[in-house]
Amino acid sequence: MNNLKKVILDTDIGDDIDDSFALLLLLESHKFNCLGVTTVFRNSLKRAKMAKQLIRSLGYDIKVYRGIDDPLKQNIDHLISKEIKEKEKYDEDGKYIFPQYDKSMENEKVEDENAVDFIIRMIHLYPHEVTLIPIGPLTNIASAIKKDPTIVPLIKEIRLMGAGLNLNFVEWNIFCDPDAAKIVFSSNINKIVAVTINVTSLTSLTEEEVNSLKNNNSKAIKLVYEAMMKWFKHYEFSSPVMHDPLTVASLIDESIINTQLCHLDVDLSKDGYTFINDNCPNNVYVSTSLNKEKFFKLFKETLGI
Repeated sequence: MNNLKKVILDTDIGDDIDDSFALLLLLESHKFNCLGVTTVFRNSLKRAKMAKQLIRSLGYDIKVYRGIDDPLKQNIDHLISKEIKEKEKYDEDGKYIFPQYDKSMENEKVEDENAVDFIIRMIHLYPHEVTLIPIGPLTNIASAIKKDPTIVPLIKEIRLMGAGLNLNFVEWNIFCDPDAAKIVFSSNINKIVAVTINVTSLTSLTEEEVNSLKNNNSKAIKLVYEAMMKWFKHYEFSSPVMHDPLTVASLIDESIINTQLCHLDVDLSKDGYTFINDNCPNNVYVSTSLNKEKFFKLFKETLGI
């Protein structure tokens, strides 16, 4: 374990199915020492319980920490369209229940320590060794930086899924908390790699690949397949895109993506639209292309699909 990369996966697991696949890939690759998993955005407690169930199904004993539900400033009502809201369900506390949540997850053990405090504690415990892998909104990461700015020079790397260039829309993870993204990108972290939607959008699973999961012998794969079917039914999707697994895979094999060092900026007046600002110092390695064949080979061989 000492030779493995120390990582913390920060996830909004429970909406798109790719977070679950990313967690599977991270654990089953045996390339990482996963210090813990943290959850973020709209009912992070239930997200944490879902993550814990999936981790247990693989036979791992990794702790899960609930993080922050709400964006730093962004209004949740601004994020969710009326059409989507009409389909959503809420618990007795008015918290969003994501479509993949199941009653079987309710008794899963989640740690009492908050995700933000856990992140801060791990970075101080292992200075210059911890890579953060946020695959959801950057609220937990930005909050950790705000709460304890001394962690900034101690973070080895942030490898995130998010942002995009030359788009006619704002990428979801940035859109959900643009203020958090602005803080992270401007914090002078030693190394930030943004695996952008420009390349992740090229990683859709085919219908044949989806159907092959149904008869997989792995308990974890079956759990993910069942969750994916709920997600398909709820949002009327049929082709999952492996945004988050590509982010994890790029840490396993750096040659899977190509990157360009630039200054990635966030326009808060445009809901978090991201762009290259040539007038500022470079701050982020932005993905420019990927080796699709190499990614899917690693993905399928690691998960046995």
